[in-house]
Amino acid sequence: MKMAVKIKVVREADFSPISYGAALVRSILLYIDVIPFVIHYLLGAILIWTSDKKQHLGDRIAQTVVVKA
Repeated sequence: MKMAVKIKVVREADFSPISYGAALVRSILLYIDVIPFVIHYLLGAILIWTSDKKQHLGDRIAQTVVVKA
């Protein structure tokens, strides 16, 4: 999917490829951003809007960023 839109996920510190652990953290925490039965996607949107690097919760915890490939 990311290749299709020409983006990639890298480590925030040095822009190197992320580890499997960081990818797992991002994937698990992605579901917290879209908790059903609350206002759909609002939590994730608020976290992205308040981040200077436009990071969602998973990116903040895993210390990753999404960049253009």
